[in-house]
Amino acid sequence: MADATEFITLLKKFDALRDDDQILTDTVDRIEPQYQEDWPTELHPAIREALSSIGISKPYRHQYNAIIRSLSGVDVVLESPTASGKTLAFTVPMLHALKRDPNSHAMMIYPMKALAFDQRAQIQEICGKLSIESWPYDGDTSEEHKKLLKSSPPRVLLTNPEYLNASFLGWREQWEDFLKNLRYIVIDEMHEYRGFFGSNMALLLRRFFLYLNRIGVSPQVFLSTATCANPVEHAKNLTGKDIEVISGRNSFRPRRHFVFVRPGVSDFRYLDILRLRVENAALTVLSMELQALIFCPSKKFLEDAFRNCKRQAIEHGIDPDKISVFHADMKSEDRQHIQQRIRSGDTRVVFTTNALELGLDIGGLDAIILAGFPPSTMSAWQQIGRAGRGWDRDALVLFYAMNDPIDRFFVSNLSAFLNKPFDELVVDPANTELIGKHIPSLMSETEGILYPTDETTLGNPFYVQAFQNPGTPPPRDRPQPRLNMRGGIGRSFSLKWHNNEIGQISAIRRFREAYIGAIFTFMGRRYRVHSHEEGAVVLVDVEQNRRTEPSFFTALSSNETIDGAAYGDIGVYFGSLNLWMNFTGYKLIDEGSEEELGSAGTEASINQNNLHSVWIDVPHSHHAAEGIAALGHLIRVGAMFVIPADRFDTSTYSTTSDEPRAYYYENYPGGIGVAKKLFDVWPSALEKGIDIAINCSCARGCQNCIEPAKSYDISNANIDKRAGIELARHILALKEKGPDRIFKNGLMVPV
Repeated sequence: MADATEFITLLKKFDALRDDDQILTDTVDRIEPQYQEDWPTELHPAIREALSSIGISKPYRHQYNAIIRSLSGVDVVLESPTASGKTLAFTVPMLHALKRDPNSHAMMIYPMKALAFDQRAQIQEICGKLSIESWPYDGDTSEEHKKLLKSSPPRVLLTNPEYLNASFLGWREQWEDFLKNLRYIVIDEMHEYRGFFGSNMALLLRRFFLYLNRIGVSPQVFLSTATCANPVEHAKNLTGKDIEVISGRNSFRPRRHFVFVRPGVSDFRYLDILRLRVENAALTVLSMELQALIFCPSKKFLEDAFRNCKRQAIEHGIDPDKISVFHADMKSEDRQHIQQRIRSGDTRVVFTTNALELGLDIGGLDAIILAGFPPSTMSAWQQIGRAGRGWDRDALVLFYAMNDPIDRFFVSNLSAFLNKPFDELVVDPANTELIGKHIPSLMSETEGILYPTDETTLGNPFYVQAFQNPGTPPPRDRPQPRLNMRGGIGRSFSLKWHNNEIGQISAIRRFREAYIGAIFTFMGRRYRVHSHEEGAVVLVDVEQNRRTEPSFFTALSSNETIDGAAYGDIGVYFGSLNLWMNFTGYKLIDEGSEEELGSAGTEASINQNNLHSVWIDVPHSHHAAEGIAALGHLIRVGAMFVIPADRFDTSTYSTTSDEPRAYYYENYPGGIGVAKKLFDVWPSALEKGIDIAINCSCARGCQNCIEPAKSYDISNANIDKRAGIELARHILALKEKGPDRIFKNGLMVPV
């Protein structure tokens, strides 16, 4: 295995890197695992024998601890790194429960189909030794097999949240035999259930557990996670149950060599040149006889790179059949065939989307190439974790930055990325907007009847809102399929270019960035927004040195204060706000000359209510006026390292109108838990933002340190990081002295 220096030399040989590129490197050393001498004596003898027959003589220490607690009947969450044996840790007690009761069943819930397929392949060998059948039940399952699985369910079914909702609850009468004998539930990759998706999952699980209670079933639960700083809190918020944590944090890891690159190319054709670099990096990997996944930012990028790389492989005398492609839109049998070829080593390089982000357990993977930064740091670590899945193997990680602020930020902050602590995951099962969407399904599943004891399972917010506003489900109505588990609140639109769909955009981003006439940047390339169609934004080509400067008038007002504290003349609050955004027009600018080429005026507005937010009030002063805009950005940059907020989850805004105030707010009505979590850790976020800004060489602020990705706060584009740092340090100094007033019973009262 090459180290970073040798890898860079070969990358330059294949023109995947050049001397004028910005390159940062680092290496994270390996940690060797600890073993337990034997399996628990309480384990069913047939399982002990099966483990021995497939060559697994002893468990890792954290596996043993999780298994022994699960065998005692405790609901468990296991936290340990990628490739640390979590699958075996929950499979062993699950099979123990099935062997003890020959009529029992188990359900394994996964966030993605590719993960379920891979996990089934992992457990097949031991299940076969025990004559226990397992089958997936998801969108890839044929209608014929769905009927068979319902009429004669196997001992183990693997599914996902959508099918748990729409089939197991939506058509629960068809699963009667399976559900009445459900004894064990596995919820893998718990860290994927966060924010909007996680809040929906929390409400879904409460509905599921309530229905099981109604039919007299109380299965044991085992959750697992690779990257979570608050596993007990998150598991409880997700399930509503008391969960015991078993920690394998830092149990072991491979040595990983990191190479972060910002190509030294101009904005013109940036995406095309970056794709060529990625293609050449794939050829480098093939020449080294390594195996790699290349995570691409879009299917178009993926398909173009795949096609070009196969052609270039022939020119270099490399077998093009060693190169493959993988994404969610492929046929199920094709995806499964590719996964098998990766596992066998016949396929050496795979261009993929995030469809292979989770769960691909292949010890032979040597390298990960990131073409652009993923939506969150957690996603980045999940993708990176696909390689080096044996602790004694080295792994290479190559990241190419897109021409985008978030990419430019991370390519300049490799150390901050590597030293980022685990995320404190957040969900909000008290979100009134989401509860309202789940109530019709709940009423269908309970036949419109709630009992006081149901509050224990549903939680107080869900129970109270459903009890007070139950609604009357129409006869034979099945509302479950109408529930959107992942899509976010608000409409999304496709991006069309030359009649091809090249991506998606949310309603709020369409308003902010893709108004008619806008120069819109997507995947590093600039387009002009030609028109808005029903469900689509139509893009046309434009000169790459053009940009538009929009004019917005944004107004925020606090709707409700939920919590807060005052530190001298500084106030820090958590609550909800109302937002009004008004678009008044734009200017067209030539970037070469900075000449204004034209302008257009129009009127449009959007209103959002009940957005959860953290805000900081400071008194009027010269320093506050100069620093308040930067303060909000410092918090948002720092928040990326202390709470799990994906790229488009949040926004910032600051104002000096009535009193200087910096807002950090969620983009989803009703709350997804991100702002609430930030309120608990805001000093850490502010300290991290200060640290990053200080370590950047810019004078006033730049996209490498203080301007976060996709900040829609256009009015505060020109910010002063020095004034912001000074203001932030003043706030932290006051925080150290403790609050002199706190928010209590709707009022600020002295401490």
